[in-house]
Amino acid sequence: MAKSLPEIFESFTSVMELLRNEQFQKLLVDYERAKKVFLVGYEVKDDVSSEVLFAREGTVLKPEDYLLAFSKFVRENANAIEAISILLNRPKNWNTSVLNELKKKLKENTFFEDDLKKAHKSVYHKDTVDIISMVKHAAKETEPLLSPDERVNQAIEKVTAGKKLNDEQQKWMEYIKEHLKQNMTLGEEDLKELPVFTDRGGLTKFKKVFANEYEKIIDEINLAIAA
Repeated sequence: MAKSLPEIFESFTSVMELLRNEQFQKLLVDYERAKKVFLVGYEVKDDVSSEVLFAREGTVLKPEDYLLAFSKFVRENANAIEAISILLNRPKNWNTSVLNELKKKLKENTFFEDDLKKAHKSVYHKDTVDIISMVKHAAKETEPLLSPDERVNQAIEKVTAGKKLNDEQQKWMEYIKEHLKQNMTLGEEDLKELPVFTDRGGLTKFKKVFANEYEKIIDEINLAIAA
């Protein structure tokens, strides 16, 4: 094109006349285009499906196989991993550090809590299963699969049964319930640091509300949660 510019500019007037021609401009805009064709197969049925899969140790597992691998892991390490042993055999020793150790060991062995929740939902059709239920059920199939709400409500009912709580104590039990649904343990550090408690006076207030029973209350709650 560059080489032909001199020739083009020799007939510049005629070129500009063409470009300014209304019919030519209309042709550039309205030229006949290829028709778009969309075919509809009314008698053709498309089947669409999806499946949740989990990667572990270089393999891809279906939810039921993932849970079988988890069950095998729990049973084989029922005594070897302290956190699992406490949960299965010594629930009175259940506390925040044990819970954190349990999550750490599961993660190290590619059993992530969110994946376990998805697998349980897929296989057992239960929206949310708490981590304690997961481990207990993996060790023994007759153990029920509970949601965090179910486990916490059941534990608090057990702890408060037969106790005459005043209004302040009942309010604190409600604060504790909301905390447990997210954390599954209660410790003095939680009462010192977490807003759900510090906004209401924290550990100092908790001690006043439950007086000499405050340590016993914490121990009873953790036992009831893990039992």
